[in-house]
Amino acid sequence: MRAALAAAASLALGLTGSAMAADAAGGHWVAAWYSPPFPTTAVWGCNQVRTFSHQTVRQVVRLEAAGDRVRIRLTNELGLEPLQFGEVHVALSSPNGVTEPGTDRAVTFGGKPGATIPTGGALVSDPVDLKVRRFQELAISVYYPTGAAPAGHLANLQISPPGDHAAEAVWPQAGRGQSPGLASGVDVEAAAPAKVLVAFGDSITEGACATEGAHRDYPQQLSVLLAAQRGADQSWVVINSGISGNRLLRDGAGQKALARFDRDALDITGVRAILLLEGINDIGWAFDPRGDGGPLTAEDIIGAYQDLIRRAHARGLQIFLGTLTPYEGATYSRPQGEKVREQVNAWIRKGQGFDGVVDFDAALRDPSSPLHYLGADQCGDDLHPNDAGYQAMAETVFQRLFAPRSRGAALARTAAAGSHGPG
Repeated sequence: MRAALAAAASLALGLTGSAMAADAAGGHWVAAWYSPPFPTTAVWGCNQVRTFSHQTVRQVVRLEAAGDRVRIRLTNELGLEPLQFGEVHVALSSPNGVTEPGTDRAVTFGGKPGATIPTGGALVSDPVDLKVRRFQELAISVYYPTGAAPAGHLANLQISPPGDHAAEAVWPQAGRGQSPGLASGVDVEAAAPAKVLVAFGDSITEGACATEGAHRDYPQQLSVLLAAQRGADQSWVVINSGISGNRLLRDGAGQKALARFDRDALDITGVRAILLLEGINDIGWAFDPRGDGGPLTAEDIIGAYQDLIRRAHARGLQIFLGTLTPYEGATYSRPQGEKVREQVNAWIRKGQGFDGVVDFDAALRDPSSPLHYLGADQCGDDLHPNDAGYQAMAETVFQRLFAPRSRGAALARTAAAGSHGPG
């Protein structure tokens, strides 16, 4: 771990927050995977599919928490019409979608194998008895008996030949496509309660430029780091709620942060804290002649932050802000925008009115050229980290929020009675 990060003062996440759901048997539900809903989009390339008819679609996700039962959240919140689906199955899986023998389970919704999700709605399944481990892959297979155009986050999905193949382990004739996933969340039920940190933001949170399929975005690298560190609080779960291209103040790549914050952060099962990193797209597009952002000041960004902070604190949740990372050299970088970024980061570093700062800018910038990424940590577009950069981000969060023996962590525990959450 980098010496500079190891020497940093840390601020542990407090243990206050909203109580997690428990059923009559005393189990505790917690989010294990989440993907923010996304509106219908046009086809941009030859490997993309947007509609399905008499086909089964398999989506493989990595679970960030262990449990004895699972439930699946399906989305039509941003769809344009009611969406009908047939059989749904879950099974433990390899990353390529081949399921493990004996683990296939049918999923029901109000006791029935299929349903129709109304426009603007979401549907959570009945609990399914299936023991899952942390970091295990789960295959979610959905059969569309008629034509359907789901509105969901784009993912690399497996698409079957015609027919209901949801219960089959292997699809020899299947294709793959970048397509909308109907599943937007998985909760697991465990005997002991857990606490969720929601990483909320844009492409730098979602993991653009990370090695595909390798789970190298910063929230997933943080999860692995937490699990590996002796003395770290193993009850924390990290959920990625990033959307590439997302903005605070304007819709575009998904709903703007101000509109989606409740659903994609505050309402996540088991949430106790939020780490917010967003605003660079607002700045970039505001000062690019090709953009649609219009005039923008640091006060506009800060005002959006303050709105989100108030909403998190009203729920009894902690919220931490990340400084905006360097972007000199990116296609939408402009001197006027850089001035706004520096003003926003100066405000964040004061740390007033929220629960702590994670200085991503300091972790990733080149010491000899502070407006640029350190070359070894970026993917070549002067905007996004690579795997190593995301690792640096994960280490920064760990040192700032979770390091078990740090002075800051001890002070945070001492001060927990005065935090924003209920005792």
